[in-house]
Amino acid sequence: MTSPLQAYLVERIRRHGPMPFAAYMQLALYHPQHGYYAGGGIRTGWNGHFVTSAELDPGFGRLWTTAFEEIWELAGRPARFDLIEIGPGEGGFAKAVLEAATGDFAEALRLRLIERTPDNEARQRELLKPVSNVTWHRSLAEAPRGAAGCLFANEVLDNLPVHLVESHGGEIYEVCVEADEDALKTTLRPPSNPELANFLKRCGVVLGDGRRFEIALAAESLVAHASSRFERGAWIFVDYGMEAQELAERPEGSLVCYSAGGPDDLPLVDPGTKDVTVHANWTSLRAALRGAGQEVRGPLTQRSVLKRLGLDDLHQDLKDLHAEAISSRRGAAALRALSRRQALGALADPQGLGGLGVMVGTRGVASPSFV
Repeated sequence: MTSPLQAYLVERIRRHGPMPFAAYMQLALYHPQHGYYAGGGIRTGWNGHFVTSAELDPGFGRLWTTAFEEIWELAGRPARFDLIEIGPGEGGFAKAVLEAATGDFAEALRLRLIERTPDNEARQRELLKPVSNVTWHRSLAEAPRGAAGCLFANEVLDNLPVHLVESHGGEIYEVCVEADEDALKTTLRPPSNPELANFLKRCGVVLGDGRRFEIALAAESLVAHASSRFERGAWIFVDYGMEAQELAERPEGSLVCYSAGGPDDLPLVDPGTKDVTVHANWTSLRAALRGAGQEVRGPLTQRSVLKRLGLDDLHQDLKDLHAEAISSRRGAAALRALSRRQALGALADPQGLGGLGVMVGTRGVASPSFV
């Protein structure tokens, strides 16, 4: 039995011909009825198919609030400070930030959540109510421009559609998706867009014969739109990623899928039922940020950035809380403190979430201390 989206794609391809993989990935993730993120189910967190840093512990949001407040200070403590979160998931990060922000910074903070899925937005609203300084937008273009702010994108770049290209006999071909009866398969076609070859040039990549490479035009577009939202502040991207040359040395690229059945490398099987991800291209992202007039730092590891934001102090606070709960025989409180300490350990694990890359662009402000 094929997924509803697969049946739709097969019929569409029969009518209009093969589609670039980027168009396929866009539909697989965001088709309004059958896309992976549009299906209404919980995708992230302990009840989803994968867990991000924000769902592990509210300490993640608390630590990043320290960073956001520093950027607000560097921007001159404006009366309004926009914090744009792209892809807020189940809303846990936003909730942690709102709870951690205090004083004049809390008064200035305007949290803008970029959420394209109505079901996700409904769950976020339920979690965050009642709040007066949070607004929802379907896209970055809908978010109002401001004088100062910060954009935060945690594991967002990996879900942006990419074009796939392969090198054969010194020529670049684009990987497209075609229909084979009721199944989907790839086919190589001439590039659909001259920007694919230009992207390779911008990254300084010459593909070896038979190598596949992911062209992140959508990520470059995101940076351009994000940079126009405010005049001064910071743009923060957290993701798994590599430099362009490292990605070029991976014969099959970095694409991987996640679903209820676990990870796989079969993006054309049962589309709409699985997440499709790729590594961020730090070389391309750095160039796009600089092209928008930003100073760029990173990628640094998430472990190192969180430590600079006070991870060790938070861990010690929880250790003290655990000891106090044990001594006063409050078993539930002791267990909660222990669980949170373990979660913080996962955030800092260099072989796991601690190994995520953090790239920060700034404009109109001095370099923040956490990078």
